[in-house]
Amino acid sequence: MTEEHSIPGPEDFTEVMRRTIQLVGTNVPRSSLQKVAEMLHTLSWEFKDYGVKIYFLVDDLGSVDCATEWSGQVDSSITMDASTFHNAAYGKANFGAAMVMGKLQVKGISPLKLGKFNTLLKPFLSSYRQACGEWYEPAV
Repeated sequence: MTEEHSIPGPEDFTEVMRRTIQLVGTNVPRSSLQKVAEMLHTLSWEFKDYGVKIYFLVDDLGSVDCATEWSGQVDSSITMDASTFHNAAYGKANFGAAMVMGKLQVKGISPLKLGKFNTLLKPFLSSYRQACGEWYEPAV
């Protein structure tokens, strides 16, 4: 079981999410990222309680990047509170239940394509836990 950390505050959450996306680009096999790119190139993560929006960008070659400002097309968006995301990463919340309760909104991903997206979700959550660990214990 992964050690749980408290949720980063609004002022640090963007940096933790940047690191999360960087880790996804490192930890997820390129072939899996290429499959995600068949479905979307730009995914907006919006955390309304923190006023944070960050864009997950993936190209056809499976390279990953992120941005806090984006003027191009957004293929899909996920909106939730940072606490819902944090709790899901640490096994204290379930995205399916959050969706049913209206705490999580997903736009632009059809039910038929959710399978491809789900291949990214577990590594995204584990990368977030890793980023939180780094945030609490910065490299010396």
